[in-house]
Amino acid sequence: MNTKISRIGFSSIIFFISQTMFLHTGLNQLLNGSGNGSIYSILLGGLLSMIILFFIIRYFNFEKDLNLFKKNDKLFRSYGKIINVFLVIIFTFYFIYSLWSINTYVQNKYLDSTPSFIIILLFLIPAVWCASLNMKTISKVSISVFLVTVFIILFSILNLYSSIEINNLKPWFNTPIIKIIKDSILFTSYFVSPTFMLLVIPKNEIYESNKLSKTIIIFYIITIINFLLLFIFIIGVFGIDLARILSYPEYTLMKKVNFFDFIQHIENLSTIEWLYSIFISTVLSLFFIKEYLNYINKYNKKIFGFIIIISFITSLVLFNNTTIGSNFMMKYFIFIFFIPIIILLLISNIKIKKNKN
Repeated sequence: MNTKISRIGFSSIIFFISQTMFLHTGLNQLLNGSGNGSIYSILLGGLLSMIILFFIIRYFNFEKDLNLFKKNDKLFRSYGKIINVFLVIIFTFYFIYSLWSINTYVQNKYLDSTPSFIIILLFLIPAVWCASLNMKTISKVSISVFLVTVFIILFSILNLYSSIEINNLKPWFNTPIIKIIKDSILFTSYFVSPTFMLLVIPKNEIYESNKLSKTIIIFYIITIINFLLLFIFIIGVFGIDLARILSYPEYTLMKKVNFFDFIQHIENLSTIEWLYSIFISTVLSLFFIKEYLNYINKYNKKIFGFIIIISFITSLVLFNNTTIGSNFMMKYFIFIFFIPIIILLLISNIKIKKNKN
């Protein structure tokens, strides 16, 4: 059976996984940090992200028939196994965070009286099923959801642009440059880190892989523009003071969308994008774990199931409430995920260049 992934389907996954950390955590952190200047933080963070994306693409182009774990073995020899174990640990934690995040979101917005374990279980079952499939199937779904998302974004822009108060976006340049730089690094860390998981897919498993780099860059730019528009509308419609106290400002923003009182409550439709972002991150992190077990020849349903059960229990007991969970990720995400990934990318790219020479 042909399991090759289309380059557009592969790149559309990036659009969603890059948003996962911004649901509640990233948006609020940027709004409370650089405020009106968060728009500049996104622009600067977008440039930083493109630089890091260059390193990811270069790593992706190295030994196109190998996945991430085998590439690490080839580049780092005996140290490659240690690096691989570390990567599996941090992305297992990312999987746990995704489960916690979906539970928090659904409880806050829809099912406040439903026990957490039921919400997570209902979300986890289809995620495990999808992870057991090949990435071709997942990428096809991703394209469909992406097209729906683009329609929702365009519809929302047409509906909300008249609600923007220009004065809410002022003053234009009152944010200290140090805050803008700090938040641009935060934006980059939340935006880029999940993309690293896609390296677990060998490039040769993608159709028209020679055009893949350009397609990835296009989807990265689309995602950055999406974030930029989101922040402009949140600040422009609510003002920075109100935006800072909203738990889910993007959800509240979409409540204002209606079309001649005919199409209302579009926030529930737009939830598709945010829920799918967390869902695809959950599936991809599970797929990452599964591929590691295949790599060490230890994959079977019992071991895989044991990891899932432990992660499921951990997601229920790790954080007592939303505030603790959000604060933990705000303080430590850069150190747990972003910095190790950047170090690995830099060293890998140096070694790849030496190998070429």
